[in-house]
Amino acid sequence: MMKRSFTRALGIMVLTVLSVIAVHRKAEAIPAFARQTAQPCSACHIGAFGPQLTPFGIAFKMSGYTLAAPDTPWPYVPLSMMVWQSFTNTASPVQNIVAPTYARENNYNLDQVSFFLAGRITDNAGGMVQITTTDKASSTALDNSDIRLTKLFQIEGNDVRGGLSLNNAPTVQDPYNTLYQFNYPYVFSDLAPTPTIAPFAISDMAANTIGLTNYWWINQTWYLDVGGYKSLRTTWLNALGEGNSIGFIDGIAPYVRLAWQKLWGNNFLELGGVFFYAEAATTDGFGPGGINDFTDYGIDANYQYTLGDHTFAVATNFIQQSADLRGAYDAGAAGKASNFLSQYRIAADYYYQNTYGFTIAYNDTWGSRDSILYAAAPIVGSASGTPNYKALTFELDWVPFGKSAATGWDFEKNIKVGLQYTHYLEFNGGTKNFDGFGHNASGMDTLYLFLWLIF
Repeated sequence: MMKRSFTRALGIMVLTVLSVIAVHRKAEAIPAFARQTAQPCSACHIGAFGPQLTPFGIAFKMSGYTLAAPDTPWPYVPLSMMVWQSFTNTASPVQNIVAPTYARENNYNLDQVSFFLAGRITDNAGGMVQITTTDKASSTALDNSDIRLTKLFQIEGNDVRGGLSLNNAPTVQDPYNTLYQFNYPYVFSDLAPTPTIAPFAISDMAANTIGLTNYWWINQTWYLDVGGYKSLRTTWLNALGEGNSIGFIDGIAPYVRLAWQKLWGNNFLELGGVFFYAEAATTDGFGPGGINDFTDYGIDANYQYTLGDHTFAVATNFIQQSADLRGAYDAGAAGKASNFLSQYRIAADYYYQNTYGFTIAYNDTWGSRDSILYAAAPIVGSASGTPNYKALTFELDWVPFGKSAATGWDFEKNIKVGLQYTHYLEFNGGTKNFDGFGHNASGMDTLYLFLWLIF
């Protein structure tokens, strides 16, 4: 059964690749940033496919997406489209618990279709707006968006780039791909079980807030970004197809990001830290209802090395959340009034000719015991009342395009085919019978075949 399902899913993906290659529409099938800069995908992205940024890609984002080639043969249309589809197999047949409208195992899914309006507006303004629809949720929503004003100054002999970022998610504006909107895994199955944890505020406030931050990049070495975020009201959330799980920010949630980077020879290194604080009300309008406080702080690092056809990269971060859950506790939704949650991630990549890639990643998350917050339930619950989990992920990738600016192929479309396997060493606080209903951590292991198209 698994062999037939896998073969059918693979056949669907191959047919999709062939149809994209066969339809050769130059003016309509060119990724916006490549068209604007006359550079192939590999100039900005490790492995010639996003979202991991090279030093040039970091500079492009810092510039507010305004860098442009003075003369390019490719028509400039600031529109792109992305399609992402997949096949999912789990060690235990439990996918219908996560996605009730799907089969118990071996599911094909159209994970996501996105439309981008992206690129330069003026010499000092640019941005990216993403609209996404998903098959599982059958919904369309505003996704990652970042609009910038920026200018390069000379201050006492120092190159200082200053700018403003209007965005809808803390860290979506960050250029280093080590924080929470763009860290690994970049794609994952919507149909496979994932550990249940109380969310980090800094990641849960994605797409349901509006933020304004002021950033400074000094001598391409020091980076400082300071600002605040405000929750969108329910009317706006409904209009944009969004929601939230930890509540509505009461007032303004401050955000601070500091990083240092150095480029020497074939090496690039970034070290940084981040802080985010939110008081979240359980009701819109900030009237009667409980208040929960979330303090998130973390450190991160990003190293890249290139030697001829070979590219190596390591990205890592650690985040700690201290939560005052007095609102949830008073409402009976938490077993204690305080909570902590910690997470460590590291991912190492190798690419040959920016075409053939291998990634190995490790994730370790642990937190306070709370039998109400983490109650026992099939798959999504914890018998031990803890959110602890550990996972190893392995991924093989093939990216055939995106390396040359000489032909239309690399500007009209790009494709990434990947095979990802996640093995859980611990899941929802246990290894055996972790949910109290007989499920084991290894049963949540997931094989994920995906096809990622952008054009």
